[in-house]
Amino acid sequence: MFLFAVFWIATLSLRSIHTFFGCSLLAAFTQSNAATHLDDVVVTGTRTERKLLDVPVRTEVVSKQELKKTHARDLAEALRHQPGLLLKETHGKSGSQVWLQGLDSDRVLVLLNGRPVSASTGSTVDLSQLAVGHIDHIEIVKGAVSALYGSSAMGGVVNIITRPSKEALAYTFVADAGSFGDKNLGSDSDLSARHGFFDLSANSKKWRGYIAADFRDTDGFDLDKSTYVFEGDEGLKYNINSELSWRWSEDGEISLNPSFYREDLSRGFSSFAPGVGEIKKLKLEEAERFNTTLSIKDKFANGAALNAYFIHEIFDDVTAQDTLASAELDQRRQANFVLDKAEIQWDHPIGDEQLWTLGLVGFQADLSQHQNRLEGSDILHIDEITEGANRTNIEFFVQDDIFLNDRWEILPGFRFQDDSDFGRHTAPKINAMFTPNWWPKLNTSLRFGIGKGYRVPNLKERFFIFDHSGLGYMVLGTPNLGPEESDSYQVGFEVSNQRGARAELSVFYNDIEDLIDTDLDPVESQRLGLSIFRYGNFARARTRGGDIVVSYPLSDTFSSDIGYSYLHAEDRITGKDLVRRPEHQIKLGLDWKIPQWKNEFSLRATYQSDEFIDSENTLVSPGWTRVDFKFNQSLSNGLTFFVGIDNMTDEHRDPSRAGRDFRPKKGRFIYLGLRLEGSVANFNKNKSLV
Repeated sequence: MFLFAVFWIATLSLRSIHTFFGCSLLAAFTQSNAATHLDDVVVTGTRTERKLLDVPVRTEVVSKQELKKTHARDLAEALRHQPGLLLKETHGKSGSQVWLQGLDSDRVLVLLNGRPVSASTGSTVDLSQLAVGHIDHIEIVKGAVSALYGSSAMGGVVNIITRPSKEALAYTFVADAGSFGDKNLGSDSDLSARHGFFDLSANSKKWRGYIAADFRDTDGFDLDKSTYVFEGDEGLKYNINSELSWRWSEDGEISLNPSFYREDLSRGFSSFAPGVGEIKKLKLEEAERFNTTLSIKDKFANGAALNAYFIHEIFDDVTAQDTLASAELDQRRQANFVLDKAEIQWDHPIGDEQLWTLGLVGFQADLSQHQNRLEGSDILHIDEITEGANRTNIEFFVQDDIFLNDRWEILPGFRFQDDSDFGRHTAPKINAMFTPNWWPKLNTSLRFGIGKGYRVPNLKERFFIFDHSGLGYMVLGTPNLGPEESDSYQVGFEVSNQRGARAELSVFYNDIEDLIDTDLDPVESQRLGLSIFRYGNFARARTRGGDIVVSYPLSDTFSSDIGYSYLHAEDRITGKDLVRRPEHQIKLGLDWKIPQWKNEFSLRATYQSDEFIDSENTLVSPGWTRVDFKFNQSLSNGLTFFVGIDNMTDEHRDPSRAGRDFRPKKGRFIYLGLRLEGSVANFNKNKSLV
């Protein structure tokens, strides 16, 4: 019944679009003169290299040109203008997270070249920790892709792709600085945020490598200077990434990728004590991530390909609270997460009509966390993760890419997981693409997808002891939690030409069972005299909606794109809307080039409707509109001067309504900078393998 409804909605939409394009946009599409990215190669949707135009799984791309044009510094800024994505703050910590199709960041997998990025809080990846200066592009696949990527991919995947320069020597240097104006913690004229990036890569016949460093330093910002509290963290974040590769053939390569991240942040806050008044405090956070990845790839004469990697990653996170009037820290919490993962993938063609993809995955993770808290004159030590907070699993996945004819392609697959704590689980999926020849001068495609998503409970949800008894509550993990499961349905229609015009409609439906949430434990609460919350498989949810995206170059120098996203997310038990899921979102982009002056103006605007902030749907955070302006001026070969105004209208939350106002956290930010790029060509190209 549901499938009938989905395809009925899609059919009505496709009929409307068919008429729309056929009558009003057909002439415009065939007259467009702009460049397109439809020939870009993507990998995330199928785990094999495919042109974006031909991939049977809907894949969205944030290009390198867009990242440079909009001066993105981290992954949160890189995704800000992408239709259908929700960027949220990480609760209780610094940073940002991404939600897809109404599913929160715990259920969205973030990858770097197809390899997992460990969660900075035990469950959620902080996007602001990932610098993007050295990346080629970002690929986004929405909907359950657990069959290809395993647990935590119920809502989709964000995959950061890096590709080395093919020049013998290439370099990039970026420096910029800006101000929040009257919201600076210091003087209004201070350059309160500073950013620097450096990248050097080298390439020869057998060897290639690079090193990239990114530094982001800020003095913080304050939305209300009449109080001690300030909203913007002050401190430093920096990333260092590197790679060294050796090639034994044109397609055979082994690579070593060490990387390091560190942050050291602080933010002022206060609490109220009866008879004392406001108590001024600092929240301190230090985090370090060290990752070492060894990978190997090769292609063979029969068209088969091998890809394998091994990851070892250690993430340490320390948070502390410090009362300024005291000599001792009030509280210090330290978490340590260790990840080891190995994966091997084999792609094997059978004639020209089939491509089999098979993979084997091994995984092990360990989490520990403890708290030291000042109680009177004593320091109380609390282990916040109970013993046994580790898990291992073995996974196997298979996919068969079948080309039935010139118009139809189907892509069935499944993943089998054998988990040390949760036993065996299977997640199937099937995708299909139909490319009709309705308009000879246009590329037209219909994409369909049905997949089973699942998520194994993370270690915090099972073993956490979050002791806030001083505030009257505790949050406890539940070791015997079961996995979450979902059914995901995706239908999409796309039409484009080879000159840059494109329009797309996609609809989705996700049905989630055994959703993990916290609930009050009345028995333990009464026994201990505290509010005791426990994780459990309490919730059932449904999300549905769709995206409409149109990109249209009005001329050789002026282009535009607009995306509208609709989302309805509900609790299937209560019938209420899920919190923090706005129903409507509009994103607009305009770009204007003046070739004779070698410059470009860009405008990016976002509208987001209001959102419920309580499960009873009685409290609402207001909707908001944000407009960003970007300007790039080429000064000479490789040297660019740029200026930006983020949040031009200074739309931001009311700090007096903390926890009830979720409009943008940052106010207006004005900055300027320089970008220098250059390369030395490989003079012995005939002998080069690139």
